[in-house]
Amino acid sequence: MTAVRRGLPKRGGAPRPARGRKATTAHLFSDLAYERIKELIITTKLPPGALLTEGELAGQLGLGRMPVREAMQRLAQDDLVMIIPRKGSFVLPVQVEDLQKIFELRVTLECLSCQLAAERITDEELKKLEAMFENVDSLDEGSEEHVRIDRAFHRAVAAATRNEYLQRAVERTLNLAVRLLYVSGSRMAKVGEIAGEYRRVLDALRRRDGRAASEAMRAHIEEFRKKVRSAV
Repeated sequence: MTAVRRGLPKRGGAPRPARGRKATTAHLFSDLAYERIKELIITTKLPPGALLTEGELAGQLGLGRMPVREAMQRLAQDDLVMIIPRKGSFVLPVQVEDLQKIFELRVTLECLSCQLAAERITDEELKKLEAMFENVDSLDEGSEEHVRIDRAFHRAVAAATRNEYLQRAVERTLNLAVRLLYVSGSRMAKVGEIAGEYRRVLDALRRRDGRAASEAMRAHIEEFRKKVRSAV
């Protein structure tokens, strides 16, 4: 049987039109809906238990229903949305017992992330990590910028592992942990206040000391857990 060469022009004929353009655009809209709804859920602008109506969200985001529907499916896989047949989609409620479960997983994943990053991180990546903490003392207390920097730090360490599966797992548990912070009503510690925690991780990565980086990350995550726990 002759193999079909999909997407290539027929021999001697004119090139075929780009068939994937509509699919690519639809994918971009789906990604956009996913990212925007995810942030609304993580920051509790869409609180736990909230009913998610496709039409309302589509109007709010300026997107069609299909991208929103696809985003809901992805967010359900992220444990941020629950879809109940014939009832609708809801922001997944948060239970007190979720705290320990999420942080057990987060410590396991991010300690591994640090061990691998210590072996694989480049000098350029280290410079970018260090640059995150320049001028942090000028940030306002309670600013979402502190949360943004913290999330960017953990993502960057995970990216340095060169393991996309681990990156996705870290991202998922990080999102769940940050949502717990917002749900608890606790403020994110000012980056300047806990700069030493980040720098201990950075110093260990710079020395290529995976064990020290792992322990520094474990201590940092434990402080985060205590802050959320005290507010629950």
